[in-house]
Amino acid sequence: MFKQMQKATTFLSLLMLVTFLSWNGSLVDSTTSTKRPDVNFYGSIEDHYKTFAAEDILIGGKYEVIPVYQSVNKKKKDDGEKDKSQEVDPKQNKALLDLKEIKSIELKHPEHPTASQITINNRDYSEIVVISINNSKKHYLIESSRKITCREVDKGPQGDHKAVHEERELNIIHLKKLVIKGYKSTRDEPVEKEYQKAAKQERPSMSEQKAQVTKDTGEILEKIEQGVQSLSQENPTAFEKMKASLLSMLKALREQLQKMLNMLQ
Repeated sequence: MFKQMQKATTFLSLLMLVTFLSWNGSLVDSTTSTKRPDVNFYGSIEDHYKTFAAEDILIGGKYEVIPVYQSVNKKKKDDGEKDKSQEVDPKQNKALLDLKEIKSIELKHPEHPTASQITINNRDYSEIVVISINNSKKHYLIESSRKITCREVDKGPQGDHKAVHEERELNIIHLKKLVIKGYKSTRDEPVEKEYQKAAKQERPSMSEQKAQVTKDTGEILEKIEQGVQSLSQENPTAFEKMKASLLSMLKALREQLQKMLNMLQ
């Protein structure tokens, strides 16, 4: 009987361990042999060395329920006055972030990382600014040792080669800015955030603008040329003179428009 209870206890312990690892530990897709997250958050990361395209972005090994803490407003203390902020444990005032709801994260002082660092109860925290997809801005604290992991995407100097992926890992204190551009499942199509869709609808791409300018210009010139061809020929001399003049102006107009199009490239 005792051995049966031991076996049952061991089985229950293993079941709890598997459940714990699967919770958001379904960060790793169990149906594949890779260790990649089951949701690929992609965008760009700027550290204090360079800016690079990144995939499989995780913070502390997670893309959701990422713990951060409410920022402490530290006031300059008078001589002999105790710094009361040292008595406040930030972990008692927690928020949980989800990368699906985030547009960007950066240090409060990206050019001076140590200025973003606060030590409370002998723990080092970094002040970060989080911009959500609805453009709200919030300040939080996060452990300076919390790691951001990702795969750096390198397509070569000209950006036209097959991508090479390099595993990257950096502490929050080394981050200048993280931008989330979207996310996709290993099985699903890429998901565009609503604010990205709205931006595309409000502002056409450069190639679309150029195509529209080219189309409109062609239509206008065609109408002018048709008008020139239909000029009255009652006075042949005046007609030929006016026709030559208009055609010359049209040629000059074409050249100027081409220059404008080249400037848009």
